[in-house]
Amino acid sequence: MNNFEKALLLLYFTNSFSKISFTSSCFEDFFVEFVKEFKIPRSKLKPYFNDGLNLDACSLREMFKKDLKQIISKESKKKLSGNALLLRQFEYVKEIYKLDNDELDVVILLVIKNINPIFNLFFDCVRDARRYSNPNFVIQSCLSISTSKREKIMEELYYKKLTDSKRSDVDINDFWLKIFNNKKYNSIDKIMNLIMGKPEKSKLKLDDYSHIEDKAKTAIDILSSSIKEKRKGVNILLYGIPGTGKTEFAKLMANSIGVPIYSVITKINKFEEANRNQRLFDLVSKLHVLDNSSSACILFDEAEDVMNTGFSFFDNSASKGHMNNILETTPVPVIWTTNNIRNVDSAFLRRMTYTIGFEKLPENSRLNIWNRILKKNKYKIEKTKLEELNKTYNVSPSIIENAAKTAKMIGGSEEKFEELIENVASVVEKKKNIKNNDNFEARNYDISLVNADLDMNNLTNKIIDSGKLNFSLCLYGEPGTGKSEYAKYLADKLGIEAIYKKASDLISKYVGETEQNIACAFSEAKDKKAMLIFDEADSFLQNRSNAQRSWEVTQVNEMLTWMESHQYPFICTTNLINSLDEASLRRFTFKVKFDFMKPEQVNKAIEHFFGIKNSSIAINGLTTGDFAVVKKKIDFLGTNDIDEITQMLNDEVKVKKSPNLKSSVGF
Repeated sequence: MNNFEKALLLLYFTNSFSKISFTSSCFEDFFVEFVKEFKIPRSKLKPYFNDGLNLDACSLREMFKKDLKQIISKESKKKLSGNALLLRQFEYVKEIYKLDNDELDVVILLVIKNINPIFNLFFDCVRDARRYSNPNFVIQSCLSISTSKREKIMEELYYKKLTDSKRSDVDINDFWLKIFNNKKYNSIDKIMNLIMGKPEKSKLKLDDYSHIEDKAKTAIDILSSSIKEKRKGVNILLYGIPGTGKTEFAKLMANSIGVPIYSVITKINKFEEANRNQRLFDLVSKLHVLDNSSSACILFDEAEDVMNTGFSFFDNSASKGHMNNILETTPVPVIWTTNNIRNVDSAFLRRMTYTIGFEKLPENSRLNIWNRILKKNKYKIEKTKLEELNKTYNVSPSIIENAAKTAKMIGGSEEKFEELIENVASVVEKKKNIKNNDNFEARNYDISLVNADLDMNNLTNKIIDSGKLNFSLCLYGEPGTGKSEYAKYLADKLGIEAIYKKASDLISKYVGETEQNIACAFSEAKDKKAMLIFDEADSFLQNRSNAQRSWEVTQVNEMLTWMESHQYPFICTTNLINSLDEASLRRFTFKVKFDFMKPEQVNKAIEHFFGIKNSSIAINGLTTGDFAVVKKKIDFLGTNDIDEITQMLNDEVKVKKSPNLKSSVGF
């Protein structure tokens, strides 16, 4: 032992002398080490052994009582020195966490007992004397502090995450054992860097988030003001599906106002991910370090790890109150992200200062990201191919960057680059094929093929000329008549994005989640100033008088409320107009019926889809959807024979079950 450790042991020995049992078996082990460390002469020990072999506990106690002061006096004359690095590290930790002297004394005790085994032997003697199993009693005895003071210190050290418990089996946290006495951490900056990590930098720009411009500005204003005013308890939640830029936006917020943002760990090392307690420990450590910081914030990615509902049921160490306290007292702003807000406990949501829901990025924003990342990695792709990839794959920037780096490394072509995108993205999305094949091309759409009870070309022009966007359409009629395609066509003509939602995208088996999905869809359209298209609207606008369950009514009510207040284009399509709630029908600006093609439209479609002019086919019950199916068939068969095409169109009509259709075949 060095002089510093000897001085500590003598201090602990003196303070707890009256509590030690000199008859305990563990004391014999300690005694041997003590004699060795302090070089007590054998001649001086001889009187304290029975028959020269066994310790006489009573006389041994007297020896220590008489001679301990002498030993202390002798040792105190020596220069107090020790492990210089360790002593400096204690001072660094004291400064970082603003510890008082008593708190530092406890930290030193817990560290020393892990470094020098003789201290553990001694603590066993103190513990066994009173048959206490709680190590906190040892701390109290060795440092001569009261129970109330000890409890306060242990509480403080635990919440600063310097210890791993505040009640029993207390020890210094494993994280710190890796630091203390490690030559790598020989300055306060190096310890700070280990605790905090490197400040995060965003790969994106504010222009990439133009679709949430207003909310982004509000969030940045809140972040900036809270840092200037040093306001506590500021929490911003970013939620939404993966790949929508939540994490990058969190970094961007901090970058835009010039303050560092530090991420809470997600893994302990290359092979071990961090669990809930380890992530919370890292968060609290960072919060304490930044307690007196003038400008910084923290990013907690994948917040569902610590905020999910019912976590305390599965984890006895979890405390909802502790989590609430963290949210309410954060000394610097914390930005949280989650993919699934449904699993976040409502108690935590109520403590958020501001929230932003993230949906898929607009097409132009995604294209800017693709261009920027490819330019940064010096990987070139033809403009038309890049536009195709952007429409086909809605993936995160990290997937694009990794694919670009890999393709460049192996000298891969554009096709290889796409293969790399598909390969990783399919694993992330847990789908075999993540391609978006539903890419509507306005240039391929012919509005003259629509048979509606309104002049759709005239209606389109009137809507565009009005310059207004607060309108709604209910497009109803037979399947395949082009209702959804017209909605997308109109969005293209208006120069706005179309957000297309099927019933399967919105309806959930969980009570209340369908309403939440409806609200999110309208909010997304509002943020992006986009056209919202609901396909199969009869699924959530059914007549409430026929409802058998309460949630069937609440879903309709949610839709009606949003329809009433929504200020951007909203279009519903349905094949079952008669099943819609009457109140919903009153809320649509226009209700348009789509029907089967007229004879002249059929022959125009023959030319449009197959390039055959001057045909004279007369088939009732055809739709543009039928032509699209037959076009796909002949692409496989390699034919362009009008008779074969006619037969295929007839076959499509035969399988229809529409009550309004009277099949008629002819030329």
